[in-house]
Amino acid sequence: MIADNIILVVVAVGIVYLAVQLVYDAAYDAILLWTQHTIPHLLSEMMFALIIMELFRQVWRQINKEAFSLNPFLYIGFIASIRGLLLTQMAISMDDIEWSQGTIQISVHAGILLLLVICHLLYNKNYQKN
Repeated sequence: MIADNIILVVVAVGIVYLAVQLVYDAAYDAILLWTQHTIPHLLSEMMFALIIMELFRQVWRQINKEAFSLNPFLYIGFIASIRGLLLTQMAISMDDIEWSQGTIQISVHAGILLLLVICHLLYNKNYQKN
């Protein structure tokens, strides 16, 4: 039991460190290394930091012995899908990928996002009944 808590705390500290490092690197890139492709890179890093912080929230829930919830994982899926949508749209607008390939990628991300929203609604509807 104590070993579990020690491991969870170490993981939580590591997750926070990674998120801070990502934000620091993004800020460093924005200030000192501004290039044409920096905006998609910055967006990707910031959204990835959000994903990492959602993982931290789940670890924190376990440290505090709270009930398990799928919501943090659904939120991670939301962020990842929106990240994919935004990055694909930017890649299309910069002619980094073909329009047809980008449209397929956008459709996949939008489909996943729609599925996650449906899962979130169903999960929370059933969770609130109990």
